[in-house]
Amino acid sequence: MRSDEERVKLLLAESGTAVGGTERVLWELATRLPASRFDVRVWLSTAPGVDEFAAALAGRGIPVTRLAEVDSRRDWKGMFRTWRALRRAKPGLLHVHHVWPAADRYLAALAGLAGVPHLVVTEHIEGRAHSGAQVRLKRRELARAGAVTAVSAAVADSLVRDYGVDRTRVRVVPNGADLPDDDAEESRARRFRESLGAGTLRPLWVCAGRLEEQKGQDVLLEALAEVRRRGLEFTAALAGEGSQRPALERRIESLGLTPQVRLLGQLDDVAPLLAAADAVVLPSRWEGLPLGLLEALVRGRPVVASAVGGIPEVVEDGVHGRLVPPGDPIALADALEGLHRRPDAALRLGRRGAQRVRESYTWPRVVEAFEAVYDEVLGLASFAPDPASPGAPAHARTRRGAGR
Repeated sequence: MRSDEERVKLLLAESGTAVGGTERVLWELATRLPASRFDVRVWLSTAPGVDEFAAALAGRGIPVTRLAEVDSRRDWKGMFRTWRALRRAKPGLLHVHHVWPAADRYLAALAGLAGVPHLVVTEHIEGRAHSGAQVRLKRRELARAGAVTAVSAAVADSLVRDYGVDRTRVRVVPNGADLPDDDAEESRARRFRESLGAGTLRPLWVCAGRLEEQKGQDVLLEALAEVRRRGLEFTAALAGEGSQRPALERRIESLGLTPQVRLLGQLDDVAPLLAAADAVVLPSRWEGLPLGLLEALVRGRPVVASAVGGIPEVVEDGVHGRLVPPGDPIALADALEGLHRRPDAALRLGRRGAQRVRESYTWPRVVEAFEAVYDEVLGLASFAPDPASPGAPAHARTRRGAGR
């Protein structure tokens, strides 16, 4: 058994090509896990979209390796390069974060060949592999993992459905949010509202996310056109970049929404824009558990979101926000009209949403949950009833060094 006093060499790996929710989880783990217990290193792809993220990690003293993903069984050079890098790194624990089920498909097998003793796999999104061979690779990876986690119960259920994983092996560790600095955000939020022309009778609706098919901004545009046909005034701001931007620009023009809709591009800090919103819209077609949802809720913003992935696990329709079917612009327009006509009800939704996130979805809770997973995989966890909850089921209680 590993000594409590020995630092664990932890390798966090993912192959995303742009900064999103998965990278945020890596950041929180890399910067929050106690240095007295974990020697953390990060592997990222060679994509330019994560250059700034890699530099930020390095600026915090986190060693970062950029390594191209091996995505073909014919890429023998890539396999050898990855195997050799694993042999050199000698991690005691490899934690692979999947941005898509078919990603990093050879990393777990190469880690086994390189002698990496422990593996944790985290799934961030629902989705199926593209071929029978990928399914077989995925099943072997999940079977080898000492622990499998998912950001939502919906993602966990997809692993059972698509890959035959025993549901009792999958733990749900949801994403988190930071508590906002209201004073620091207030003046910038006010400037956003002024520059976008928002007011009491002209609400500001914000959609923040990558401009990709998954995020459903095209559905939002159709809903906004319907809201305008109903005679309601509004301003909508879409923050983010992606492959769908040219198509969205054309659709904004063809729907005659140019006066009402602004594409703001990628923002260095989206928090003040969220704080400025009268409502935040997440019209996604599929999701794991979007950070934008939690970050909007924690600021007390009313949310209208598609009922996909882990979103309904956080938001109860009519209690913490409004849920609509994915890909349904009329239902989305109805929900936005309801918030427009009942701002008092919208404020109540926002307050209850903020309370929900502050109680259950914060980054310290996320990091503690992963630390408990690591301890169990490493043999540092004991099982005992929770002394604070007599009669509750047994759960993991970890034995940690004094440096915790």
